[in-house]
Amino acid sequence: MPSPPSSSRKSRSSSLEVRERLLKEAAVEFASHGFEGASTRRIAEQAGIFQAQIGYHVGSKDDLWRATVDFLFARLREQLDNAITSHPDEPVSDPVAAFANVIRHHVRHTAKHPELSRIMLMEASQKSDRVAWLLKNHVRPTLAALELVWSDVQAAGKGLHLEAGDVFMMMIGLSPMPFAQAGIMRPLLGASRCTPESHADMMIRWILQ
Repeated sequence: MPSPPSSSRKSRSSSLEVRERLLKEAAVEFASHGFEGASTRRIAEQAGIFQAQIGYHVGSKDDLWRATVDFLFARLREQLDNAITSHPDEPVSDPVAAFANVIRHHVRHTAKHPELSRIMLMEASQKSDRVAWLLKNHVRPTLAALELVWSDVQAAGKGLHLEAGDVFMMMIGLSPMPFAQAGIMRPLLGASRCTPESHADMMIRWILQ
């Protein structure tokens, strides 16, 4: 008969759960109000913890913002890695189909979790240490990874009209548009045109022609 979990294991599990809940609520707050307008009090209330616990689990407000962005990028990367292949140790047999799957997963993820796109849009409008950190730790490494995958796509004869940087801008800028600007896009284009699947189909046609 298995022994019951120890109190220390319960405590670690509880702490991780609180941290994840905290980061999810922080993502919503930072995406809605920006860094300056975000309230750690509101974040704590939504996460069901005391405000002082933010310092224990993460640190300062700046630490919380960075931990939140780390969390959002890690969640996105997991989705995109799974889109490329379910066997990471094996070579990708069809890079074009794999990249189409990446686009589709990215659009779906952005529709479901628009917080990262909104945070990046807010931060990109100003010059700050957070922007420099974002570029160094996430944006540049993501572009470098995309360049490697895109070279395989072009070697297969697709996407020859675009550089990797063009694709990056399209995915960052266009993927979230129907969802981040739903109040404009849905009345303008119709709800059926603004679904994740419809938008992904269009992105795939544009990028992989």
